[in-house]
Parts: sequence; structure tokens; C-alpha cells
Amino acid sequence: MSEKTRVDFSPEELAAMHKLAQEKEREGKASKASASVALTEEGGPAEYGDPDDFPDGGRGWWVVLGCVMFAAATLGWAYAWGVVQTYYQEHVFPDASGTVLSTLGSTSGMVMTLLSVIVGKLGDRYGYRPFLIAGAIFWLAGMLGSAFCTTLWQFFITQGVLQGLSNALLFPLIVALPAQWFYKYRAFAMGVVVAGCSLGGAVASLIMYKLLATLGYRKTFAIYSAIDAVVFAVALMLVKERRPACKRPEIVWVDRSFFQDPVFWSLGMCFLFTVFGYLSPIFFLPTYVLDKLPGTSDFLSTLPLTLLNLSAAIGRTSVGFIADRIGPVNALFIAVLISGLAQILIWNFVTTYAGIIAFGIIYGFFCGCFISLSPAVAAQFWGADRLGGLSGLMIFFNLPGNAAGAPIGGAILQASGGNWQAVSSYSGVMQIVGAALLLYARFKREPRIVAVY
Repeated sequence: MSEKTRVDFSPEELAAMHKLAQEKEREGKASKASASVALTEEGGPAEYGDPDDFPDGGRGWWVVLGCVMFAAATLGWAYAWGVVQTYYQEHVFPDASGTVLSTLGSTSGMVMTLLSVIVGKLGDRYGYRPFLIAGAIFWLAGMLGSAFCTTLWQFFITQGVLQGLSNALLFPLIVALPAQWFYKYRAFAMGVVVAGCSLGGAVASLIMYKLLATLGYRKTFAIYSAIDAVVFAVALMLVKERRPACKRPEIVWVDRSFFQDPVFWSLGMCFLFTVFGYLSPIFFLPTYVLDKLPGTSDFLSTLPLTLLNLSAAIGRTSVGFIADRIGPVNALFIAVLISGLAQILIWNFVTTYAGIIAFGIIYGFFCGCFISLSPAVAAQFWGADRLGGLSGLMIFFNLPGNAAGAPIGGAILQASGGNWQAVSSYSGVMQIVGAALLLYARFKREPRIVAVY
């Protein structure tokens, strides 16, 4: 005859078992929470919220639209610089060299790069909106002030320093903000924002060409200031942070963990070399048309740059969509590599107007993708929790190229007696080297050749 086995526990044993169960429950909750805010051992992304909590649409698209408007009105100006530089060369400063004028166009990017890392960290800590408002004010001051400039050094202050300060206050924040609203479509949303730069460049190219030719630079810059003021007002109504103030991280001015990570230096060197080869076609394409095809009208000499910017807007949006499927790091490598090859294999040999148009469209599609992909790549490597500061830190690697990339191209052109092949070879090789340097980071984190990363 059998009977059920009965096990008796003393009160002390029952209390100990209850305490152990509570401790395991607390450990489980703590590990789940820490997983959302800390990096994994493999370097995977860390979030301040569960992926399922991201809206991935809805209000987020209005935020993206506001960021696009900021990008188009400010960063888009840099992509129209070729038109402005040609006008300055022909009508305002005919005795100034192309190197000096391209340096003027590069100054704002240099100032932005120097300060972006500071602004990004401050924005992560205190919120983005105050810095966006300040950036809009600095931009309007620089643009309106340019209408009253008469000497070259005054333009360096208004279109170099003031607009550079504005870009530093705006760019690292508007490219990071979509990460708070999107997870599944993060790269695509960021790509749309940066595509706003190219869209603004295309629009600015046409506006600047027409207004400068008929009204001169004083009235043109005054009108453009009024247009920008309206754009900023609407954009400020659209942008909104999703991250609550209580989850804003403390400022870590020097995060040594990044500097000790070889992946960080691999990605940084990729950006450094890529930017050196990035700006030459954008700055010199109208001049190239006039040099190869004398007698070309101002409109036709500007058109390849306009199409380049339109193509860049499409490319930056498309590459973000593709990056969500093949991985942002893979997409970055492909885009930078093709951008460099386009300069060596196409720009090196085109002399007809149709060929120049074709180069502008092909190069434009790929050339600026590294900018739109950089926040998504950084989030892939280190997470999105401090993406504003990290975006600023990544932009810091752009400083040498922004400051010297196009001026070096101008100096090569002048020293070689107008040899455009020397310019295209220089800028194309720099970008191919940048793509090669990214491979270490890619295979360090994901050794498989065929993998979504």
C-alpha cells in the first residue's frame, strides 16, 4: 500500500526560500532594465526604451518634417555654395583666388565641426529645443548680416562664423532626434532628415542663381532671410522630444570608453578621409562646366549642381531605406566606395555637357549618404541613448576635410595648371581609402561577410 510522500519545512526554511525567490525576481527585473540602457558585451545597441515602445511613425513623421525644414534652410546652403562662389568670383571679388573663396565656403563647416560635440552633449542633457531656437537666431543673423557686407573678411564672419555656429547648434540634434521616435525605420528616418540638406541645396541653387542674377547679393540675402524665418517658425512647431527629462543622461565630456575602442577610430578615420574627397565636386562643378564648355549660360552651368543635389536628396532617403534591410554599416561602405569610384571613373573622363550631368546625378546619389548614415551607424555600434553627443563626436572627424578638402582641391587645380583630372583623382582616392578604413569596424563587430549589420 502506497501513500503520498509528504515533505515538511521548518518556518526558518520557508522564510529563506521566500527571500531567495524575491531576490531572483528583483535580479530579473534589474537585468531587464539594465539591458535597455547599457551596451552588450558584443557592442550591440543600447536603448532607453524597449524596441516595441518606439512609435515608428505617427507623430514621429511630423518631427522628421520639422528636422528636414531645419536641414534644408541651413545645411542646404552649403550645397549651393558652388553657385554663390561663382557669383562672388565674377561680380564681387574678381581678384580673389578660388582657394580663398572655397575656404570661405568651408569655414562654416569647420566651425560646426569644432562645436558640434559640445552642443550634442548639452542637448542630450538639457533638451534640444533651446539649442534649436538659438541656432535659428544665429542663422538669420548671419544671412541678414551678409546683405550689408562689403569686404571679404566681413563675409567670413557672417557666412563663416555665424552660420557655422548655427549649424553646430542644429545639425547634431536634428539628425539625432528621429532616433527617439523610430527603431525599425531609424536609418530611413535619419536619411530623410539629411536628404533635406540636399533638397535645400537644390532649391537654394535655383533661388540663388535667379535672384543673384537679377537683384544682386544684398537683396537676395535679405529675401532669403525672410524665407528662412518662416521656415524656422514652422519647424519649431513640429519638432518635439519624446525622451522624458528624467531620462536625459548626465554629461560625460570625455567618454574614454569610446577612445579605447578601436571600432571608434576605424569609423572616425573613415569619415575623416571621406570628407576630404566629398566637397570638391560640389564646390567646383559649375566652374568645371564653364572651363570645359566656354560660353555656357549661367543657368546651364548651375544645372548640374542642382541635379546633383536633387539626386542626393533621393539617394540619402533611399540609402536609409536600404540600410534598414542590409544594415547601416554595410550601406555606408557601399555608398562611400561608389562615391569615390564615380569621381575616378566618371569625372576623370567626362567633357560633354550630357556626361557632366550624368556624373552629377550618379555622384549626388551616393556622395552624401555617409552623413545620413552616420547616426544610424553610431547607434548600431554603441546605442542611441547618447546619440546627440555621439553624433557631435563623429562630426568632429569631419573637421580637417571640411576645412581643407575643397581648398586643397583648388590648390591642386591651380598648381597643376588647370588639370581637373588631378582634382578628381585626389578626391576620389580619399573616399576609397575612407571606405577601406571602415572594414575593420565592420568585421570586428560582425565577422561574417554576408550579414545584416
